[in-house]
Parts: sequence; C-alpha cells; structure tokens
Amino acid sequence: MSHHHGDHESESTEMYLKEIYLLSRDGDPAKTGDIADRLGVSPPSVTQMLSRLQEQGLLEYEKRQGAHLTADGTDRARTVLEKHCLIERFLVEGLGVEEGYHDEACRLEHALSDDVAQRLTRYVDLEPECPDCYDPDAQRCSKLFPDESD
Repeated sequence: MSHHHGDHESESTEMYLKEIYLLSRDGDPAKTGDIADRLGVSPPSVTQMLSRLQEQGLLEYEKRQGAHLTADGTDRARTVLEKHCLIERFLVEGLGVEEGYHDEACRLEHALSDDVAQRLTRYVDLEPECPDCYDPDAQRCSKLFPDESD
C-alpha cells in the first residue's frame, strides 16, 4: 500500500465527490457556488479543485454549467457515503452516541479502509437503498432514527 487513505489530498477529493454527488443526484449539474457553500470554501478554490478532479477523470466540469461525476467519481462518492452511513449507524445504534455522530462520521469516513468498512457490516445493517438514504439537509442517513419518520 503506497498511498494511505488518511492523507489530506484524498480526504479533500472525497469531500468534493460526496458533495457533488449529493448536489447532482437529481440530474442537474452541481454548481460551483453550491459546492463552495456546502464545503465552506471559496468559489475559486472549488473551480481549481474541479479542474483537478476532471484531470483525474472523476468528473466533467464546464464553467457556468457546473459539474457532474463520471462513473468512477460516482463510485467513489457512493463508497464514502456508504461508509458515512455505516459509521453513523454504528455510533448511534451500536455505541449509543447521541450527539456529534455526524462530525465523527465525517472524520472517520475518510480514514476507514474498505476492508474495515466491510467488517463493520457484521455489526450494523446497511439499508439496501444506501447511500441514497443520505439526507444532505439533515446531514445524516434518513433511516438513522426510524421512529422519527412520518
């Protein structure tokens, strides 16, 4: 393993892919301004990163049009979101964490290897529709507290 998952470069990439995935899953491209708002960065930073991710073949970006993920980008974004949901469920259902589980999951989703994520599924059930269950407004899996749903 020459590269480790926890480096800042890949964490930043994953954050972008995740937000672009969430912003564009209704079919419209993710707009630079919306990505900047979600990530708390400046629009020029977003533009720079989008160019980099496009060079890596993870998304397609056109100025003033926005960005949408390629198949590779989508796979990576969904993997990060699945890990996020998995970690949240483990923290809440497995460990009884009631506060701060979202931020904790945000930190851990980048550090967790695919192997460990797979092992976590022995302790937590992942919803079949995961990661489409992720609610960006609530910033968590919409299935996390089933008794809260209508």
